[in-house]
Amino acid sequence: MTPRIRRHRPREEFPLNIRLVSSRALVLGAVAFACLTGGTWHTHSPVSLAMESTAVGFLLAGCIGRIWCSVHIAGRKNAVVVAQGPYSVCRNPLYFFSMFAFMGAGLAFESFTTLAIFTIVFFLTHWPTILREERFLRGEFGADYDAYCARVPRFFPKLSLYHAPATLTVDTRVFTKSLRESGFIPLTYVAGQAVVLAHEAGVLPAFMKVW
Repeated sequence: MTPRIRRHRPREEFPLNIRLVSSRALVLGAVAFACLTGGTWHTHSPVSLAMESTAVGFLLAGCIGRIWCSVHIAGRKNAVVVAQGPYSVCRNPLYFFSMFAFMGAGLAFESFTTLAIFTIVFFLTHWPTILREERFLRGEFGADYDAYCARVPRFFPKLSLYHAPATLTVDTRVFTKSLRESGFIPLTYVAGQAVVLAHEAGVLPAFMKVW
């Protein structure tokens, strides 16, 4: 009788609760920094208006992109190797669009410094997750996932690889949850602008000016 081979899932190197606490602490730290500092750019100056417009564009890209990814992966995540739609050009498109959401949130405070901080926080909190999920998927799907990795880049899309099915079956409960969560992303612009106005009105103190 041939023995059954059991596939082992990757061992977690870092306890889940510690990872979550660390990630949230970094995000909260970035938000606190943005709230307690002010930008050097005059309101309604060309640079300020450019940052506002770019922030809106990034946040909308993050919101719409995450919804697009959810359409293709809702109900299928960790069940099959999803390699269509946004997943045909990038192995982690959900995180790719989340990066734009973080960058848009940083720019909403009208400061290049907060943009840099939010971008760094994104990579510190998400890159370990990307690597951990890849190890999990490699353990689950073996050669199929290795072939997918050899063909599709990890993070930055290769648009020439794009292909999508004519129809999709979507788990509406999972998709609705993702839709609801993504809908909050543009609201970070409102929050950022409220902080900027509060600084200008003297309601919220800015302990230092940043570029």
